[in-house]
Amino acid sequence: MYFKKLSLLVPLASLSTTAGVIILLARWISGNFLLSSPSALISYGFMAGICYTLATAISFIVLGSFLNKSGYSQSQHQQSFLMMKMQDKLSGMNLKVVRLFYLLTGIEIWLIQFISISVLSTIMFNIPVPITLAMFLIGMLLLDRLMSLKGILWLDTLFIIMLFSLLIFIPIFYFVQNGASTVYEGIRLYHPYLFYFKNSEILLFYVVIQLAILGQVLFDKSTWYLIAFIKPKKVRRSLFSSGVVLALLTLSFTAILMIALYSGSYGQFQILVLTFLYEVQPGLLTFAFLVITLLAIVTTLLVEMRATKRFFTTRRPYYYYLIGLMLLLFSLFISIKITILGVIYSFAFIHITMLPFIIILLFTKRTIHKHSWLAILLSIMIGIIVGLYFSALYGLAVSFIISCIYQFMLQQARRFPSADG
Repeated sequence: MYFKKLSLLVPLASLSTTAGVIILLARWISGNFLLSSPSALISYGFMAGICYTLATAISFIVLGSFLNKSGYSQSQHQQSFLMMKMQDKLSGMNLKVVRLFYLLTGIEIWLIQFISISVLSTIMFNIPVPITLAMFLIGMLLLDRLMSLKGILWLDTLFIIMLFSLLIFIPIFYFVQNGASTVYEGIRLYHPYLFYFKNSEILLFYVVIQLAILGQVLFDKSTWYLIAFIKPKKVRRSLFSSGVVLALLTLSFTAILMIALYSGSYGQFQILVLTFLYEVQPGLLTFAFLVITLLAIVTTLLVEMRATKRFFTTRRPYYYYLIGLMLLLFSLFISIKITILGVIYSFAFIHITMLPFIIILLFTKRTIHKHSWLAILLSIMIGIIVGLYFSALYGLAVSFIISCIYQFMLQQARRFPSADG
């Protein structure tokens, strides 16, 4: 298992800005976007729910700004920019640890989609979760074998068109018909805590989540895999446009949640969107939400599977790895109760700790110190210990601060013969 020197992306590395926006949005609007926002909203209030989903949009814009000052366009057509930098600047334990995290971050995507499928199975399908997951995994294996890259692009396009229809036009129509003040007063009556802004952890939540998601975007193999399809001159524009569109979709989705909440109390946050659907028009909108959620899950995982395939020289080892991963996650999922926010917080330790390292790796000409991998592991371990004794937010903040200090100290030691060649 290793990174390939040559890329198969060259024939398709010519997508325009519009196509670039479509494939990027299809990757990042997943079951996470549709189901974790209510969880963040209930835990920290409306502003936290908005900021959580806006964090990805802001990260796209930041990434576009970083690429503006890098040598991206000269090397883009050869392979994934992230993989190229890893090959050029990493060796020894640095490369091994980063490769390990490169694969581990994919587990987060799978687990979140599993949770999304389980929610649909429980609420909409009324089928036992293990049966639904087994059928879903078999379907994903078949799609991965049968669908071409162009087929995935057409599927992404269908998904984005349907998503726009649901998240933009429907809320606007509903507010015009019923009035925004009615919705606002209903929320203040039934859920006044959602407008409460004096929680001492809210600001920390904003900062930590933004840093963690920025680290996730910069280190996401699927994102760099998709970026390699876009014309070099269109990449930054595609990233900026994706950020703006995702921000607008975020506001529209928040409006849907507000409509779901204003008319009374609720039992589980997973049914907030379904509450809205039944409030407006049960049949058509419920079916549309089901299709959109399934498309979000499928498109996200198809891209993740294709990006992971770049690790392997032949198909057989890749499918051995993929089937083994599916069986492991399936067994874990049906044995342990897993929540979306729990998964996000757990993997956020990797994302936020890797952020200083990834910025140095991708966007500077500095060499990587041979002990950088140790600094990353120590930062994660210390952060987890702090998180267990206090809270996950404090642990994540500590991981980031210690990682920054370690990476700064190692960069200051570059003049000594201790850096990777």
